Amino acid sequence: MLRWYAFGLAAFASVPTFAADVASCKLSADKKSVSVVMSNPYSQPMQCEVNCNMTLPGGIATVVCVKPVPVGTRDQVMCTDEAGPGRIYTAVKGSEINCPDPSAPPKPAAAKDSSDDDDDAAVEAQMKKMQEQGLEMLKRLKKQ
Repeated sequence: MLRWYAFGLAAFASVPTFAADVASCKLSADKKSVSVVMSNPYSQPMQCEVNCNMTLPGGIATVVCVKPVPVGTRDQVMCTDEAGPGRIYTAVKGSEINCPDPSAPPKPAAAKDSSDDDDDAAVEAQMKKMQEQGLEMLKRLKKQ
């Protein structure tokens, strides 16, 4: 039984790190500020963009933090944002974390759709037709 437990623990430890593991939004105890905490488990510096969606009394706000995260960083505060004088954050509504693996190959560029060129020509023709119709209507109105 102990062997299975050790095997499960080793398998869990080898699972790749996900975005939620490398960055998070933390609301201070007094609710006057939010901090973006980041970690870098990779062997290269990692570029991170974190958007913390915060609720305020009567609205929402987004705190944005875009920083390079040095190698070996663990639970380090990379950005802090104050709510402002007399204001507080009520909660972290959600977060959008974009911290790609720096050793991963770049994503291929999207292939250009050849049908896109045809759409532009059709739109141009329709706009020209509408302009001509508008000019004709103005001429008729002037004659009256």
